[in-house]
Amino acid sequence: MTIAEYELRMEAYNLRRVEQQYDAATLAWMSRNAQAFDKDGNAVFKDFNEFFDRQDAIDQVRSSFEPNYQPETKNKKKRASKQDIMLKRIKEYQKLHPRKGAN
Repeated sequence: MTIAEYELRMEAYNLRRVEQQYDAATLAWMSRNAQAFDKDGNAVFKDFNEFFDRQDAIDQVRSSFEPNYQPETKNKKKRASKQDIMLKRIKEYQKLHPRKGAN
């Protein structure tokens, strides 16, 4: 086994461990729903991602094995909504195909 194969297997092993952690966190999250409330009766965690951020764990594993890895969550500050995408496409289409007689 070459060093590159070993590193690839170690990365795969660590990603598998992230999935196991995710499964354990999901189980804990579900049992938490019945038990974990603060003094006012509100849930301690409002969102599952506050409890376990799966993408962050994957990013940590991949960045330790891939020196040029750029996490998706840091590259994309805000995902565009479907409406924003459609408006952008319409504007691009209108630039390419202007109406006859307009202006």
